[in-house]
Parts: sequence; structure tokens; C-alpha cells
Amino acid sequence: MANVDAPFGFVPVKMQGGAPFSGGQTEYIIASGASGNMFTGDLIKLANTGSVIVAAAGDTNIIGVFNGCFYTDSNGKPQYAKYWPNGTSASDAVAFVVDDPNVIFEAQEDDSSLALADIGQNNNFVATAGSTTTGRSGHEIDGSDTTDGAANLRIVAKSTDPSNSDVDSANCNWYVKIYEHMNSSSGGSAYHA
Repeated sequence: MANVDAPFGFVPVKMQGGAPFSGGQTEYIIASGASGNMFTGDLIKLANTGSVIVAAAGDTNIIGVFNGCFYTDSNGKPQYAKYWPNGTSASDAVAFVVDDPNVIFEAQEDDSSLALADIGQNNNFVATAGSTTTGRSGHEIDGSDTTDGAANLRIVAKSTDPSNSDVDSANCNWYVKIYEHMNSSSGGSAYHA
């Protein structure tokens, strides 16, 4: 059965070891006027300014996954939003980030390259644009660059989603962990802009 091609970014599903995901997240500063939309489910990195920005494929030192934001808009109205609009001016903007390096996320593969034998291997991600209508990410696992070397993500298991768990078809969902996480031993330097 064919999988549904509907990227949704990275969704926290459980903790390493099988414990349920508690919903834990941390607030990080978003610089006023920060460039780049940040959508719920996007991988986020910490800039050398101490604020967060959306990660690009291949970046190291990912801090976690964006899970919405708060800011006061130019009319003085508080905004709780599922995505950060590119270039928004707000002096009080914060991002809610799922930043525990032990969280397991579900994400969709961008092709049909991954196989069960790739569990335990590493892959980067594809930074496809999200939706300004739903606020949902378009990030996916880059299935074509599996390596036993450094990469953004570690493949943990195949998803159990009955609509997207056919490994013989494109767009299978997988469980992954952030391998190049800033707060884990596999992360790189202290900051990455």
C-alpha cells in the first residue's frame, strides 16, 4: 500500500527508553526581525547571538524542534502562533522548543531510500517550506544520504502509523532522534549561526 506524501516536520512521540513524551519544552529568544519562517515541527538551531533561528539541512548544533511562539505584534496585540513569520518585529518574541536530546520524533522520508537495515544509521534532513495556513513544517528526512558518520538525525525505528509505514514505498514515516544536538555528546561546537 502506498504511503501518503504529506510532510509534517518532526513530531515528538516518546522518550528514548519508551517513556511517554511529557510535553516538555523550553522558551528561547527570537530576535526582533529574525529572518526565515519557523514552523511547528522545524528543526531549530541556536545562533551565536543567543537567539534561535531555523536550521538548514546539514547544520550542526541543533537545539530542538520548534513548537510555536509568542510575541506582541505591531498593533500591541499578543500573538500565540504556530509559526514565526519571517522578519516580524517584536521585542518580546519567544519560541517554544522541544529541546531534550532524548526525545524521539516521528518524521516522513522524502523518497524511498531508507530500509529496515538503516536503523541505527544517520541522515540529514530536507528543509522544505512549511505552510503559512496551518503553521506546520515541511521538513523531512533526507533518505538518500544514509551514513554511519555524522549527520543531523539518527534513525531509531520504522513508524507504526498504518498510513505511512510501508518501507517499500516512498514517504515512509520513521522514528528519529536528533544526532547533532547541541546538548549531546554528538553535537559540534558551542554555537552555530
